[in-house]
Amino acid sequence: MQPADPRFDRRNRLILAYAEAQGALERLEERRRLSPVRYPWRIRTLIAERQALARIDNSPVNDQDFTIDGRGAVSTSAFDLSHWRQAVGAPITLDALLNDGLAVLRWLGVVPPIGTDPASALQSGRDMADILLAVAAWQRDVAALPPSPPLLHGAQLFQLWRRHAPIGQGDLVASLLIGDRWGPGRWTGSAGGLIALGLNSAGTAWKRATGDRLDWLWLDAISIGARTHLDLETRLRAYAWRAAQHVERRRRPGRLKDVLRLAMAHPRISSGSVAKALGLTSAGAIKLLTIAVDEGLLIEQSGQASYRSYALPVSMTPFVPQRPHGRPDWLMDDFWSDEP
Repeated sequence: MQPADPRFDRRNRLILAYAEAQGALERLEERRRLSPVRYPWRIRTLIAERQALARIDNSPVNDQDFTIDGRGAVSTSAFDLSHWRQAVGAPITLDALLNDGLAVLRWLGVVPPIGTDPASALQSGRDMADILLAVAAWQRDVAALPPSPPLLHGAQLFQLWRRHAPIGQGDLVASLLIGDRWGPGRWTGSAGGLIALGLNSAGTAWKRATGDRLDWLWLDAISIGARTHLDLETRLRAYAWRAAQHVERRRRPGRLKDVLRLAMAHPRISSGSVAKALGLTSAGAIKLLTIAVDEGLLIEQSGQASYRSYALPVSMTPFVPQRPHGRPDWLMDDFWSDEP
């Protein structure tokens, strides 16, 4: 009996990994449309992706650094030093990625938007003319790539950007944003950091990976990122069901439901933010927050007598699922690669 061709086995497993990644994205897109908690979930996933990119950029962002306005737009504080944060959740066409270098740089924030002060551009570390030439060289290399499915093509765009490093700093984050936009960004489930969220669980091996190894890790990251978001939706939905039961049992719930809905969409809330958002007095906001804590629907986070902050009693730690398609352990393969 002839032994199985290892190349055939690798190809089959890669096909299975691709199907798993695309299936996870499709489930995520469907849940985006149908989930009863889609509004707070969208905000929470955007924050999770934003934090994943910041960790990869070695500039972690805490929950307290995020603010959410009345329209659900997410922003961070002025102390956020991570690169190209404005591109998270911002649109750019696939055509512009491949053909308009200036549009790519505007999207990332290297070049300020049209009509704004040029001094607002982030410092990139290279002369702008050199950056544009390097981006053009990257686009030429991308155009020369053989056709491949979008999720794997995104990995190739990512790898080529890292090779050219056109900006001079922050290129790792830029390459992830571009690769994500080309792949998961075609669905509504990613704001630009879904792959970064999945890679956060893979250690640093992906930074050295090329070829098949990069393909495996890239597809794994998509599956893990999507399933992490889906797990978060399940947690939020379970909390919303429990909160609804508490509100229903109260004879006079008042604005308690509004407070809990506000808390679901914000990493932290305070009596001041509740009073401002709901048009309440400070005393009224404090009373509602105290009721929520007593009912086990919120937990006090600061441990202070004043200026207290509150959060959901729901773990926001990313859930790392088991890989379903049996990816080989590349580190183990490397360790034994020199065996006589």
